[in-house]
Amino acid sequence: MKKTINYIFALLLICVVSGCVKNSPAPNNASSNIPNGNFLGVFTLIHKNSKTSLLDTSSANVTMSMSANTAAYSIGGDTTKIQAGSYGTFNVDGTLITFADATVTKKTNPNTPKKHLNGPYLYTYDGINLHIYGSSDTLSFNYMFVTY
Repeated sequence: MKKTINYIFALLLICVVSGCVKNSPAPNNASSNIPNGNFLGVFTLIHKNSKTSLLDTSSANVTMSMSANTAAYSIGGDTTKIQAGSYGTFNVDGTLITFADATVTKKTNPNTPKKHLNGPYLYTYDGINLHIYGSSDTLSFNYMFVTY
């Protein structure tokens, strides 16, 4: 029970810290909630060890390019450890953004050490700041981007 409380506390701490980041107001021409442009930020991966219930955190500086017109995206930056460099298409539905990574095949192991931005995620976007986040049983994914 104590380990579960620690896990919940760590996730809440991440939410509080990410909520305290100063956001600039959206530019006047940001009439759409669809991410568009070039972004720079940090990808944070939190893994709960199934044997010890301890949390392991890793992060990498990544870049993302997104085109609202073509619904295409690509990931670059530090793709040496936890984030796979990739590209593909995306679809936005309300606060849900779904990525279809063209570099993922049927043979790609979902538990690879390098994570692909693939599948559905929750997101927020104000025209400048883009936050993409999701989780599974033992993993939490957090992308904090700013337009550059």
